[in-house]
Order: sequence, then structure tokens, then C-alpha cells
Amino acid sequence: MVMQSFPQIRPLSDLRANIGEITDFVDTEQVPVVLTKHGRGKYVLLSVEGYRELVARRELYQLLDEGLEDIANGRTQDFGAAMREIREGIANGRVQS
Repeated sequence: MVMQSFPQIRPLSDLRANIGEITDFVDTEQVPVVLTKHGRGKYVLLSVEGYRELVARRELYQLLDEGLEDIANGRTQDFGAAMREIREGIANGRVQS
């Protein structure tokens, strides 16, 4: 799922009055709904699939940051050695293929 960058914005009171309409919108359009309270963003309603995608992206970005930090600090090894380590990990059940 790729969510659009512009969510729909609605007051929190709309959720109480139109929960079916709002959840149907989230499901069909795959766009989060920002719920406001006193005119300010307070909550975000999105599908479980959308939430999982956001979590997966965050985890990927964290891994990329760690990798870039490793490179910057000279914690690298040559490709052949890395591949041997990965293959050994898979063979020994330490790494999933």
C-alpha cells in the first residue's frame, strides 16, 4: 500500500457521527484521516495495513541509518567475507533466507 501524502482532515465529532463513512473511506481510498480537536490535529485513523507499512518503513530507515553509521566509522568488510558470513548464518539457522 502506498498512502497519499495528503490525508483527509475532519473534526473528531465527525468520527462519532459518521464512523462507518470514515472507516469506509480509509479502507477504500487507503488514505489516513486526521481527526482534529479544537482545530488542531489530535489523532490519525489509518488501516492496519497502512500502519504496518509505516512501521516497516521506520524499521528500514533505522537499518539504513545504522549501515551508514557503520560505513562512516569504518565498520565494513569485503563482499566475499560478508557473503560467507551470511551463508554460514543461513546454514546454521541464525539467519533466515
